[in-house]
This record gives sequence, structure tokens and C-alpha cells, in this order.
Amino acid sequence: MAFLLTVHECYAIIVTNKNRKLRVFTMKKILKTMLKILKWIGIVILGLIIILLIVRCVGKLYYKRTPDGGINETMYVDINGTKQWISIYGQDKDNPVLLYLHGGPCYPTVGLDWSIFRKLSADYTVVEWDQRGCGHNYPDYKEEKPITAELMISDGKAMTDYLCDYLHKDKITLYGHSWGSLFAANLALDYPNKYDALIVSSLVVDESLSRQRFKEYMLEQSTDDPEIHAAAEKFDPEKGLRAQEDTYLKLAYSAYSYSDNIFSVSDENMYKAIFFNPYCTLAEEYRLLMGTSDYDKYIEEVLLGGDIYGDGICSQIPISQRTEYEMPFYLIEGSKDHGVSNMVEVAADYYETVNAPDKEMICVDGGHGSPMLRCNQLAEFIHRIAEKQKSR
Repeated sequence: MAFLLTVHECYAIIVTNKNRKLRVFTMKKILKTMLKILKWIGIVILGLIIILLIVRCVGKLYYKRTPDGGINETMYVDINGTKQWISIYGQDKDNPVLLYLHGGPCYPTVGLDWSIFRKLSADYTVVEWDQRGCGHNYPDYKEEKPITAELMISDGKAMTDYLCDYLHKDKITLYGHSWGSLFAANLALDYPNKYDALIVSSLVVDESLSRQRFKEYMLEQSTDDPEIHAAAEKFDPEKGLRAQEDTYLKLAYSAYSYSDNIFSVSDENMYKAIFFNPYCTLAEEYRLLMGTSDYDKYIEEVLLGGDIYGDGICSQIPISQRTEYEMPFYLIEGSKDHGVSNMVEVAADYYETVNAPDKEMICVDGGHGSPMLRCNQLAEFIHRIAEKQKSR
């Protein structure tokens, strides 16, 4: 019996070893199969990435083409001791020149709006400018100290002089959005002999006036919302936004502060604009649209001197008391633009006080970005302006 038990035990051991070997073999087979699957998944993903990069390269080459009789250039221009990036695009070099001043301060938007400006290129040679120290100018031509309104106005005049000389024009048209609208208005008021028209959107008129109207608007809208109403009551129009950041952000991100979704609101396909951007590498696109820790820190701490909301520079050059323009004045506003610095009601009130050889204001549906995003309406407005200018 003992001998038989030993035989059974031996048999059991043999079977166990066989099962173990079988399991090991099965596991190895499964692992090998999984590795093959992962390998092919990796190959497919890599192939898709390569295809996408090829498609992007072809698209970029397509949009880098120069129209017959037109112009498509990028360059760094020497402006007041530093180099600053511009792009120039137009279908006809004989067309008038339009210089676009982006918002911020220090937030260029060439990562998105290059395709929007292509819609204006039948009427104007459009120049996009990454202002001092930001956008394409970083990191090679970054600044070491904060910008000032005086310095920016000086840069604007120098850039205007350069463009007039380079493109053989006596005058150019200015188009400014948000901070760029305040920048453009000051240039037009200070140097009227250099500009044949002023176009502004999401106009910043006067920080203090807009903040007071912002407070009133939030109080009116939040009568049935105790939390937001309390924040609106606490908000002080005379204080800087950084000094009351929590209160301001609660109001800015409330249900009463409309924000445009660039991908759903825009008449242009913004995914396509980002992917095929002929002026930016993928790294530049990411930095401009999403930001990076180094770049964001540089913008906030160096260019803006810790004043992330641009309180200081915008408050240095209000235009509320400057209403006499020697060139036509054109304004486009978003009907729901109730930003703390650019209340649409303040812009509309200012428009009524403007004296200019010609003036026109239109409103489009949307918020702060809508005058740009509703680019079909923008293009129609710009075309109408161009036709008026031809007859002047």
C-alpha cells in the first residue's frame, strides 16, 4: 500500500509539473501574442502620427504660398533696440495696408487668427505683429523689464514707419482688438498723419469707467443670486484686480459673464487653423494657446511686472476724454461683452461722443472674442470700410 501511495504521489507530481509547464507555456504564448499586438498598435499609432505630420507639412506649405501679385512674408523687424516678429499677407501688393494690434497686453493670437485675416486679404495687405517680448519674440528677443504704455506707443509708431517704408505707403489702417484697441486708438490720436482709418473691436475705453459699469451690471444681474450679489457688492472699481483677485474671478466666471467658445462660435474651423498654421511650430502653438510654466511666468513677472491683468498699462492711456479723430473711426462689438475692462455699454457710449470724418458701429452676437470669431461679419464690415476708403 505504501508503495502504491508513493506511485500515486509520483504521478501527481508529474501531472502537477506538466500542468505547471503547460500554464507557463500558455502564459508565454499569451505574453508573446500581447507583445505582438502592442507592437502592431505602436506601428499603427506611429504610422498615423507620421501621416498626420505629413498632412500638416503639406497643409503648411499650401498656406505658405504667395498669391500671384500678392505678398506672404514673415520677418523680425528692428524696433527701438529689439527685434519684433511680423507676418505680412495680402492678395494684391497695391492694396492698402492694415496693421493688426493684438490684445493682452502680451497675448498674441497668431496661433488662431491667421486664418481669420486671410478673409480680409482681398481688401488689405494684413500685417500681424507679435508685440515686444512676447509670442515669436520669446525667448530669443525677450525683455528684461516690464513694458510701459509709453514704450508700446513708441514701438507702434516705429512699426508704422517701418511698414510705410517697406510697403511703400504714405499711411496705413490700424485695427486693434481688446488691449490692442486702446493701443491703436492712442496711436491714431497721437499720430493722425500716419493713419487713414482706425478700426477697433472689443474696445477698451477707460479702466475705471468700465469697472464701475461692470459692478453695476453684476449687481443688476445677480439680484436673485445671493453669493454673486455679495461678491458684486464687495468689488471695488477703484482697486486693482490683483488686489481683489478672488472676488473678481468669482464674478468673471459667474453665469452672468459670457465667454465665447472659439471652436463652436467661430465661422472658421479653429481646429484646422491650429493644425495647419503656417507661422507656428507645434511647440509655438502649444506655448501660445496653452502656455508653459516658463513662458507664463515670464509674461506675468517680467513683461507685466507682476500685473497679470494689465491694470497699470491700460490705466495709463484712457481715451474717454479724447474723442476727436482726424480719420474715420469704426467699431465692432460683441453684444454680450461684459468684461471688467471692456464693457460693451462703455464702448457704445464712447462711440456716441466720437467726432470723425466718418464713423460706424456694428454689434455681433457673442462676447469679447466674437468680433474676431464672427469673421464673416468682420470681413463684410472690413470690405465696406475698404470700399469707403477708395472713394475718400
